[in-house]
Amino acid sequence: MNVTGWSRGLEVTGGGIGVVSHAGLVLLRQLADKTGLAGGLSRALASDRLLVHDRGRVLADLACAIADGAQVISDFRVIGDQGQLFGLVASVPTCWRALEEIAAGGERTAGRVSAAVSAARREAWAAAVARHGALPGVRVADKVLDGVTCIRLDATVIPAHSDKQGAEPNFKGFGHHPLLAYCDNTGEPLAGMLRKGSAGSNTAADHIAVLDAAIAALPPQFRRKLMITCDGAGASHGLVKRLSELAARRGYQVTWSVGWELGDREKRAIALVPPAAWQIAVDGRGEVRERRSDGACADTRCGHRKCWVEEAHVTELTAILRDGRRDQLATWPKAMRVFARRERPHPGAQLTLFEADDGWRYTLWATNLPGKTYGWRGQVAYIDAAHRVHARVENGIRTGKDCGIGKFPSHQMGMNRAWFTAALIAAALIAWLKLIALDGDLARAEPRTLRYRLFHAAARLTRGGRRRHLKIAATWPWAEAITTAWERITALPQAP
Repeated sequence: MNVTGWSRGLEVTGGGIGVVSHAGLVLLRQLADKTGLAGGLSRALASDRLLVHDRGRVLADLACAIADGAQVISDFRVIGDQGQLFGLVASVPTCWRALEEIAAGGERTAGRVSAAVSAARREAWAAAVARHGALPGVRVADKVLDGVTCIRLDATVIPAHSDKQGAEPNFKGFGHHPLLAYCDNTGEPLAGMLRKGSAGSNTAADHIAVLDAAIAALPPQFRRKLMITCDGAGASHGLVKRLSELAARRGYQVTWSVGWELGDREKRAIALVPPAAWQIAVDGRGEVRERRSDGACADTRCGHRKCWVEEAHVTELTAILRDGRRDQLATWPKAMRVFARRERPHPGAQLTLFEADDGWRYTLWATNLPGKTYGWRGQVAYIDAAHRVHARVENGIRTGKDCGIGKFPSHQMGMNRAWFTAALIAAALIAWLKLIALDGDLARAEPRTLRYRLFHAAARLTRGGRRRHLKIAATWPWAEAITTAWERITALPQAP
């Protein structure tokens, strides 16, 4: 068999005409136009100077380039070098100047940009609701919590391999320590704060600022019923106080949960829990967390109790900690409840002396969910599952690092903040695209998959009848998905 015969007679030249690479990028650019994002950014970054390239258009195009895989500002050429498709596009130096101007504008300019993105989000979510009937619900194990908007707060560390402003030593090395808020319903970032590497994990002022910005970024009709979660690293008196204030507003329903430290008082409370008070936990499919025992029978579907080992349990510690004789939670809100979860540690897990003593690994969290909550939402196993899926924000941050958040191109902190803003817009555009225009696996795909299948597709650009025709290769497996997405986006009403 001649395995190299495919290249016989093949010549590779660079003189192609009418050939367009990264043709699928038209989806994101058109979506930015239709939702009013480009127009809103243009008004937010308007200048009295006579400029060839509108700065709002430049920022929107940079966000599209980042979504397409750009890691440095010079990668902006992927749009600029294809004028036959995208028209007059700014050069790389102009993109640099646009970021410098945004950085020089400080908080005032950042506020105007955030307002423009929020206005575009209203249009995007309205289109998603028109297509699906409602915004996606919050997945809790095998259940779905409809009608609730979920905000998840988390911080991450971005390594820096050179001396950049704000890059400082931290608990994971050297770099920056941004704080982000994601919407669990749509998977998009709502707000973010690029902080120095030495910034604290539980700085209440930063968490409150990002939380307030995230709520302000939501369309008004989606602010009434909120679910807010934060891990134990961000839990503090100041944040819990702010969450309680939000929950106390008339006409609003705010349910929050935060991670809780396993301290001496909690260890004493756990020791007092009767064995019967521990209820079995459920996994992500709503099934009980158990495994086959070593001496189990041959029937793997048997119901023998001795053949199964329960791996995780949940219980509430509030009654023990708030003992009438001595309220150990007197400085915390009265509506706050504390729960504990124990599970068998995985091989290699690091345990405290307390955990090593009884062989369980413990996780605690606090919530304001009322004790008289009825239905599945009030069951202890699902209260645990609702907080445990906070880990989904880490998945959003992971994909966000592949979409501009993971690398900062400049030495200057201000420039990197402007890039950070563009990266958050890029992640939001991808989330809107999946909600509005994609189906099946593509609607759940990560940025890398979308780039390979959609954004990086090649096409031929032809002209006829006073129109341009972008023709995706007929043999490309996702050609129909690209054309269908284009039709759905162009059918959207034009936002102002």
